[in-house]
Amino acid sequence: MKKILFISLLTASLSVAFTGCLKDKGFDNNKYGINDPDTQPPGVGFPLATRAKNDWGLDVSGSPQTVSGLVYVNLESGKAASSDVHVALTNNTAALLAAYNTANGTSILPLPTALYTVPTALTIGAGSTNTQVNLIVSSTLTLNSSLQYAVGLTISSVDGGYKIAENLKNLFIVFGVKNQYDGKYTMKGQFYHPSNDPAFSPHSLTVEMHSSGPNSVRLYWPLVSGYNTPLTVNGSPACCFASQELSVNITPGTNAAAAQNTAVGATTAYLPMSGYNHPVLGPLTFNNRWDPATKKIYLAFGYNLGPGGTFALGSSRAWIDTFTRTGPR
Repeated sequence: MKKILFISLLTASLSVAFTGCLKDKGFDNNKYGINDPDTQPPGVGFPLATRAKNDWGLDVSGSPQTVSGLVYVNLESGKAASSDVHVALTNNTAALLAAYNTANGTSILPLPTALYTVPTALTIGAGSTNTQVNLIVSSTLTLNSSLQYAVGLTISSVDGGYKIAENLKNLFIVFGVKNQYDGKYTMKGQFYHPSNDPAFSPHSLTVEMHSSGPNSVRLYWPLVSGYNTPLTVNGSPACCFASQELSVNITPGTNAAAAQNTAVGATTAYLPMSGYNHPVLGPLTFNNRWDPATKKIYLAFGYNLGPGGTFALGSSRAWIDTFTRTGPR
């Protein structure tokens, strides 16, 4: 589920656009990493420093996870190293994070240093033009799935007569924590409200599920750019119930699914709907669950329900939906 933002950093087909001290004929010819030795001194840099940030998705897990291919240093020279080139990195998260948050109005947090390790002494071996090391995240169980976390690294020194490319010396990595239920979904089913949608009209909506814990997700509705519980008026999307935000908890092992209203200050509680006497299909019963084979969430829930969670015409508010995962977000 990790979102790797490039196909292969270890091939000669890299073509990232540079600007700054190491721009040369190789840049103009799209020959990545080829510096003109006749006009520029050879140097080193992070290829991915050209991006404002580099995103990586982490699983919710207590086991170590390997982040590969991001901490990658390239030799900006027309020739391979004649002897080992030693590159030193500095953890510069605080400064790079503050600059990014200020420039973008974000509130990304630093990834706690106790949760990750990354080598800070790298060697580009003789005869080579690059090297990469892995960043290891030991656990994500203490991280908040609704937040983002960052690590920033800076090339601080290099030997062998090479110089540090000023425009390629900072690498900024942003991590998100996602569980297996996270992604884009089609929400297809029926909604009932005695005045807004008394006909139990069918609907098909595009929504997202955002990780909120190891086995839970919050529904994000792109149509309203927020965390809301979708409702319809005669089958058409409408916005929005006050203090209602749908979250879904999945029970590991059984895959049972439960709807909850997790809006701040919410007084309405969602309950599983056990039955509904459909005017055409007759009596219906429901099994709220996650199906890992089809990546679907089946959910029938509501409030103001009758005894045992049965639908009550004229008073209940109810959703009967199948959420089909269509891909990552």
